Amino acid sequence: MKSRKLLAYLRIVFFFPLPLFSQTNEGTDFWCAFMEHRDINQNTMVAMITSKRNTFGQISMPGQSWSENFSVQANQVTLIQLPQSAETRGSETTTQTGIHLTSQEPVSVYIHQYFRMRSEAAVVLPVETLGKAYYVMSYYGVDRQEGIFPSEFIVVAKEDDTLINIELADDTQKGKSRGSSFTIRLNAGETYQVQARLGSDDLTGTLVTGDKDFALFGGARWTQVPSNCEFRDNLLEQMYPIDAYGRQFVTVPNASVTFDVFRILASEDNTQVEVRGVGTSTYNLDAGEFIEYQSSISSYIVGNKPILVAQYNVGSNCNGHSLGDPSMVLLNSIEQTRDTVTLYNSSFQNIEENYINVISQTAEIDFVRFDGTTLAERGETIRPVSGNEDFSYVRIRVPPGAHTIISEGCGVIATAYGYGNLESYAYSGGASFSKINANPIPEGGCLSDTITFDAGLSPLRYTFFWDLGDGTTSREAKFGHIYDALGDYPVSVIIHDQCLLTTDTIYRDLKVTLRQAVEAEPDILVCEGELVRLGATDLAGARYEWKGPRNFISEEQFPVLRDATPDRSGTYEVVGVISGCATFPSFIDLEVVPTPAPDLGPDTIICIRNRQLDYELYPGDFFRYVWSNGQLNERISVKTEGAYEVRVFDQHGCIGVDSVNIVEQCPTKIYVPNAFSPNYDGTNDTFTVLGTDIESLHLQIFDRWGTLMFESTDFTPWDGRFRGKWVGAGVYVWVAVIEGFDEEAKPYTERLSGSVTVIKQ
Repeated sequence: MKSRKLLAYLRIVFFFPLPLFSQTNEGTDFWCAFMEHRDINQNTMVAMITSKRNTFGQISMPGQSWSENFSVQANQVTLIQLPQSAETRGSETTTQTGIHLTSQEPVSVYIHQYFRMRSEAAVVLPVETLGKAYYVMSYYGVDRQEGIFPSEFIVVAKEDDTLINIELADDTQKGKSRGSSFTIRLNAGETYQVQARLGSDDLTGTLVTGDKDFALFGGARWTQVPSNCEFRDNLLEQMYPIDAYGRQFVTVPNASVTFDVFRILASEDNTQVEVRGVGTSTYNLDAGEFIEYQSSISSYIVGNKPILVAQYNVGSNCNGHSLGDPSMVLLNSIEQTRDTVTLYNSSFQNIEENYINVISQTAEIDFVRFDGTTLAERGETIRPVSGNEDFSYVRIRVPPGAHTIISEGCGVIATAYGYGNLESYAYSGGASFSKINANPIPEGGCLSDTITFDAGLSPLRYTFFWDLGDGTTSREAKFGHIYDALGDYPVSVIIHDQCLLTTDTIYRDLKVTLRQAVEAEPDILVCEGELVRLGATDLAGARYEWKGPRNFISEEQFPVLRDATPDRSGTYEVVGVISGCATFPSFIDLEVVPTPAPDLGPDTIICIRNRQLDYELYPGDFFRYVWSNGQLNERISVKTEGAYEVRVFDQHGCIGVDSVNIVEQCPTKIYVPNAFSPNYDGTNDTFTVLGTDIESLHLQIFDRWGTLMFESTDFTPWDGRFRGKWVGAGVYVWVAVIEGFDEEAKPYTERLSGSVTVIKQ
């Protein structure tokens, strides 16, 4: 009953209404992406947006210049369909499929991907909960006659110049081998998808790290769960950063099925895991290793180090139920609960049954409200968790649409899922995603500077006792302290969770040092497109923090800007941090000179008859010129047709190039006489198609009965004879196929016909 007493105390002292802890996965800034689906270029992709307040925002794909504004009503759901180009295809290639969503007020975001009996959904984490290190949770793919449908994951960058390192747990389609590692660099909105080589390969356990926060999604293009069940679906789930992993989990069997599949993955070596249900199973795992098992009962999972747990729905006809197919959801640890959850149960793709699983502390489950009604008032069956009856759960069948769960105590964990005819979906809705594994004790600071201590946890749920190692203590969640002597201070913090009634003690030696100086390298001037290397002096044991234009951030001593653009120009600031003590900042001014832009104009067609070609080329005013014909003047006179190129230089030596084609060609002109008199008087004695700039001529003459009287392909005219004898006066038909040039000097072929009269005099 301690939680009820705590709640009453908080209400009396703080006059604090619901919700209690304000834990949420809401945010105003999100990044996500869709992986390759079983049905390329056919599946539907939607974003589902919910909020506690009326708000508005925008969803966009910056790399594709697509965007759409949206509004959402409080406790309702807005659906936005993404364009087909949002689907990422292929493996190990940088693509422009990142999706960015921003809102005026906090929202929760879910994504759903579906087509013809294949359906899956995932929660999207706000940017403030993203991390720099993840393990991939996925599943095996399948090999079929129509192709390989692999295990896969996708990286989404939210900042430019994000350096990502990938250590593979299995072979990839582009030939990278299990155990190997490689590095990529992404800009904001760029994505990088990795697919396993074969359907029998599994990328689970792949370690993905970055120098900046990024988003990671994992799953499978098409798979069967378990691997011997011949019913398949796609998997899609956003990965949780390692520093948000928990140590305690409750699993709940999904409704109507005989069993579910679970995986537990370790983030550190020598991780001991216990799965407590009817009995207890114990596992020892190293970092990146996982175990898989099947279960039909609820359970309590506890690890001595942070772990990741996934639950998989089983394919229909393998699960004791006529509906459903594989789906995956990452479970939330009981250290990560929410007081208010808004979920959307989907009817997309013929989903017939929708459910929500709700987990709460047993002492508080009477205070959980579902769509405004207590669970008891709804008549729901409340069941204790096998292995730990301090927790209870309910499985609620719900209609499609939005549902809201509110806890007046320490919070709930909720999962939404649904079954259809050979399809399913599942996603988590209840987690605060606090970075509970991060050490809150600073590594150090500067002598006589204020050092900030921040537990990063709610003082409404947790109590704190700090020992700062110099005789000072504190019970605040966040405060500042000044050390007045150099040295190493043994700092500890005791954190007590008033909900779970657990206590952790965290230690670190905090080093207080003198502030040093760092020097940035000299100012830099480069031409657009060149590589820029920033740099700072070497300080022993230092890490570096750079800031610059376009939200540039780096922790490298010598960061690199590739393909520099003029908008990168500006002042770059660097500080060195040695044991938490930051140096005075130093600065580099970078100027990226735009590429000179000579302009020779469009390709030019010149028609010159009976005179010499003389055409002037001038690219504009620059410092120096080098023409393709060797001339160095700013202007040149063109005497012959052909391709001309100029390289221009500005005063900094930056080079611009332009070229132009000069074509000497007049358009074809045609004239066809309608009569001639073959009498050798020197006037109109022959007949042909007349004109200028005719490339070829195929001329045929027929009499009125269709007899071919004459034919020429070499411009020979008809002299009025057939088989050596003069033809009689009368009308004859001519047909000509002409090859010539149009007004744009493009060749064409034209078939013309008409009549000509032979006159006898």
